[in-house]
Amino acid sequence: MIRLTVVIPFLLALVIFSASNQDPLDMWLLTYSWKCSAGVLALSVAAIAFVMGAFCLWVAELVQRRRARKAEQRIKELEAQLAQVQAASAVVPHAVPASQPSGYPSLSTTQDDRI
Repeated sequence: MIRLTVVIPFLLALVIFSASNQDPLDMWLLTYSWKCSAGVLALSVAAIAFVMGAFCLWVAELVQRRRARKAEQRIKELEAQLAQVQAASAVVPHAVPASQPSGYPSLSTTQDDRI
């Protein structure tokens, strides 16, 4: 919304400027010269700036998309590794000793605790 409040007045001023400046003027750039109105020049400069800005934004977005794809691939690899580790730990049961070593009291529930 903030962008629209900045862009719309700028575009309106640009259109009003180009509509009110229709007299052809001599333009030159180094050795090349031509005749056009100041309004047409302003509109063409604004269009070129818009296209250049869109291109820069597109390039930056491509870089971000590449990073996101690499991150998603890494997540898939890590999830596969986690699944392998979980599958390996589920296959190997924990060893529980059948009897207590001598010297240790038994923890069976059948013994009476007497004080």
